[in-house]
Amino acid sequence: FYELAKVIQNDFDNIPFYISENGMGVESEWNYRDEKTGEIQDDYRIAFLQEHLEQLHKAIEEGANCFGYHMWAITDNWSWRNAYKNTYGYVEIDLKTQERRLKKSARWMKTVSENNGFENGYEKIEKFMDLKNIKFTESV
Repeated sequence: FYELAKVIQNDFDNIPFYISENGMGVESEWNYRDEKTGEIQDDYRIAFLQEHLEQLHKAIEEGANCFGYHMWAITDNWSWRNAYKNTYGYVEIDLKTQERRLKKSARWMKTVSENNGFENGYEKIEKFMDLKNIKFTESV
């Protein structure tokens, strides 16, 4: 985000912009459910979001004209692109019962919003994912 925001700032007259549809999908996310609370412990999503928001904040402090950030998505949804395997969002949807349950990341984002920031020191995403071996596919 930092580099993108700086390009907009420096090469496009610092036009106002916002980030939309940023997020991550995770396959079989129910495997990260806490047995006692039932809450999905999506620390990997929190790490992903914090790193992105840190970089965006750095650019804003340097004058980038970003005025908003939107997560993709608030509730779980499924993408045909990954054969409907990955779920996204702060809120889990039980397809059988239609019940909605907050994930750990929803509670984290609530605290971030209430405090207008977060404490440094959250685990980096590399603890949860091997970023060097992620394979990206082209859109069709």
